[in-house]
Amino acid sequence: MLLNCLDTVLTEKNNLQAAMDFNNQAIGQFLNGIGETRLADVCYQLTNIPIILEDLRFNYLYSIGLDPELARQYSRNLEEIVKNNLSGDNQVKLTELIEKQQIVELVQSDEQKRLIGPMVSRGKIVGYCSFINTSFNEVDWLKMKQMCLIGSVSNYNKETILDTELKLNIKGGLLEDMIHNRLNPVVLFKRARYFGVDLGKEYQFLVLKGDSNFYPNEKDPIGGMNLIEVLSRYFMERNLNILISEDSQNIAALLPVDLFSKHFINADEFIRKLLCFLKEKYPDIPFKIGMSSRSKSLEDIPILYNEALISLNVNNQQKEIMYFDDLGAVGILFRAGKMDDIRHFCNKMLSKLLEYDRGKESELTKTLYYYIKSGQNIGKAARIMNLSIGGLRYRVQKICEILDADINDLQTSSQLFLALQAGIILGDLKIE
Repeated sequence: MLLNCLDTVLTEKNNLQAAMDFNNQAIGQFLNGIGETRLADVCYQLTNIPIILEDLRFNYLYSIGLDPELARQYSRNLEEIVKNNLSGDNQVKLTELIEKQQIVELVQSDEQKRLIGPMVSRGKIVGYCSFINTSFNEVDWLKMKQMCLIGSVSNYNKETILDTELKLNIKGGLLEDMIHNRLNPVVLFKRARYFGVDLGKEYQFLVLKGDSNFYPNEKDPIGGMNLIEVLSRYFMERNLNILISEDSQNIAALLPVDLFSKHFINADEFIRKLLCFLKEKYPDIPFKIGMSSRSKSLEDIPILYNEALISLNVNNQQKEIMYFDDLGAVGILFRAGKMDDIRHFCNKMLSKLLEYDRGKESELTKTLYYYIKSGQNIGKAARIMNLSIGGLRYRVQKICEILDADINDLQTSSQLFLALQAGIILGDLKIE
């Protein structure tokens, strides 16, 4: 009996020693500043057990030691159980995991089991870490507890840093001061430098808009985190210290072009990747981004912000990213005028032609657009419209009669094309 007790004590001692060795090595890596994914790599090296990291909705984030597509499938399986409230032992254990923040063991497939634990920050689950194996022993449970604890500390550390950044960069109101031209350039540079922000020498504005239901209420934003926090973390994790601000349902960010060059990042490619990240994280929310032109003067920042807003608000072409520069001359029209004034201008120039098209079910407005766009080249416009040259000549003559104008006159054609482009951007004309 004493020998059995001694064996039990020795087994417990060995288990604790193994868990302690694992903890010491993992903590050592954490203190070196590694993130969750790097921590998962280290833990895999120490345990040789495949690992999956998921967010608080069981969306796949990262895996090591397992085929990524298989890992994604495993994540989708759990997401399906929670989403559809499927009955069974796994549902009961997932409830314990989510509501009681306990480590649980699930049946992942016929061949695999999953040991999953919550990563917690400030009392709330922010993600999950899992071991995938055919079976688990007591040491595995101890190691999972240690890994979740380290991951939770890491998340708390990031949240604390993020809070500091938000207080400095967002709540401090520096970007709002810049947008409203409340500070002179010298003061701006001093305050930005104090916050650790390198304004550089060339600037561009980004304005992001999500669905109006992104915030169900102020206390419970989707995903447990405000969109502005999600973006701030995204920038921080890529070592991009960027000023960011929130206005209604829009998020504005000042992008120092020099900063991207310094990190060998193409700014346009970065924006596309940012949009892909948001779409993957929130697949049910349609995001749109408006981008301003670029300027080397801080005094142009209010103008750049307005350009980004215009690009966002006039984007009725189903484009996810709209650049102000792509608006061409019509962008200047939108920057200078109001929407109602622009619509009045469009109606004044095109109403007779639009009324004729509606009454006759013709395509003279479309013909006018492609005729001017092709440089009043009859042959080129005919090919685009799939018409004979004679047929196009007849249409051009008819357009001149209806508008009582010479559409080959440079000034007249310029105004007409401006009205056509504005109508397309406003979504009033469906041509291209």
